[in-house]
Amino acid sequence: MKTNKNKKNRYASGKLNGRELSIEITGLTNTGDGIGRFEQQVVFVRHTMPGDEVRVRVAKDKGTFLIANLLQVVTPSNDRVIPSCEYFGECGGCDWMHIPYELQLVAKAEQFTQTLHRIGGLTDIEIEEIIASPKQLNYRNRIQGQLRGGVFHFKQKGSNKLIAIKKCEIADELINKRFSAGFDEMATGKVEISVSDQKIDVVPLNSMQSTDLGFRQVNTEMGQILTELVLATLTGDALSGEKVELINDLYCGRGDWTNAIAQLMPCATVLGVDSMTENITLARSRASSAGLKNVEYLQANVEDALGKVKVKNSFCIVDPPRAGLDAAVSEALCRRPAKELIYVSCHAATLSRDLKILTNGAYKVTLLQPLDMFPQTAHLECVVRLQAR
Repeated sequence: MKTNKNKKNRYASGKLNGRELSIEITGLTNTGDGIGRFEQQVVFVRHTMPGDEVRVRVAKDKGTFLIANLLQVVTPSNDRVIPSCEYFGECGGCDWMHIPYELQLVAKAEQFTQTLHRIGGLTDIEIEEIIASPKQLNYRNRIQGQLRGGVFHFKQKGSNKLIAIKKCEIADELINKRFSAGFDEMATGKVEISVSDQKIDVVPLNSMQSTDLGFRQVNTEMGQILTELVLATLTGDALSGEKVELINDLYCGRGDWTNAIAQLMPCATVLGVDSMTENITLARSRASSAGLKNVEYLQANVEDALGKVKVKNSFCIVDPPRAGLDAAVSEALCRRPAKELIYVSCHAATLSRDLKILTNGAYKVTLLQPLDMFPQTAHLECVVRLQAR
């Protein structure tokens, strides 16, 4: 009993706070941290990579694991590259600028597979090769930060410390030109800087950390590939003789996909559902301007709308936020299965959780296609095609 008590005390949280350790990094997490070990405890360290031998200081001893800050890369991995950004390591935006892009894709593929196995129990599903981003730098068409005294700042990850930025290596070059032009010295507050049709906008963020421009994919080229993949799935069904009469676009936002589908498939009835009034108002306006007669919109929470929407034997698209599907949505989609369900996700863990529910009897996965929407970070987009059993 005495031995067990001592062992328990040894790994009590807080014992190693502030201590300096020398460890080797052997892996990466799906949040971007490097993974090492100190005795029996896992150590998480940002801005490291497998093969690095590092000196770290423990910031948080959680008992079974440690969170540490990097002090020195004593011996770098043979694969480590010099980050192109002068703010890397301070700014909270990028995770992996020190890792070659081809190895970023390898790490994302491994982590995605592990997450599907661990959380979803999905061990027998073929995963397509990740579609790489055409651009690894200067791909973001919008960024968010704070203006202070006319200077743009990003936040340091995990703190409220602001980092003054003169250039962002993953932002569109037009955004960086706006940095060079400077901002009003009196300008202050949270803003979004975006580029659309070669035009730059600097817009204050609202209480929901968004703008009147609404959600859109940050990587223009990859966003187009994602859209083409979703649309090709539906039009491919129609061309192959599959009868496509009703398409429900749940979480439709401002109707970008909904209206595009209605235009491509004039013989189908298309319904868009979204909870935000301003999204539905704009979607309806765009549909009217395009002269679309086969599209309708419903302003409601998806979990409430499914009681009114005809789902069974329809074609459904779900593109939920990072939190994934509400339990009531998953239940409704299983109770009245769609003929085909296209699930677009930006979060592997919630996707895996939802797929576990959806494939437990109601659906089978016929396509699982990851896309690298966010180079230099640990994040991954994915399109899943499911068919009713």
